[in-house]
Amino acid sequence: MIIKASAKRIGGGIAALVLAGTAFTSSAHAESFSATAASDCPPGWFCVWAGENYTAQMQKVEGNNTDLSRYTVFVHARSDFNNGRSCDVNLYGGKNYTNYLGTVKRGGKGAGVGHEIKILSNKWVNCT
Repeated sequence: MIIKASAKRIGGGIAALVLAGTAFTSSAHAESFSATAASDCPPGWFCVWAGENYTAQMQKVEGNNTDLSRYTVFVHARSDFNNGRSCDVNLYGGKNYTNYLGTVKRGGKGAGVGHEIKILSNKWVNCT
């Protein structure tokens, strides 16, 4: 996983909580379900898990999202996978793309760094 961090260093992997995806439609949304492996993240989605090593509850997101606060796992994420098809994803600790946390490259994975990361918005970038 490749991350560009600003004010604080985000450990290897967990900052990649919002993964790159395909070119998205205007409807952005997230879904939640149980998963136990990075391979459970479907193509075109950015997925986060409540547990390290892709365990516990998983939530996935596609499209740009200005407010992910209603999704528990995004507020308490410990591992992630960007299974997007053509984009990197910027992660933000604040709503409406504020408090930049880092960029997760397409294909980036993070099994966890021992602490939670709060992701409150995401934007897909660098689409090919």
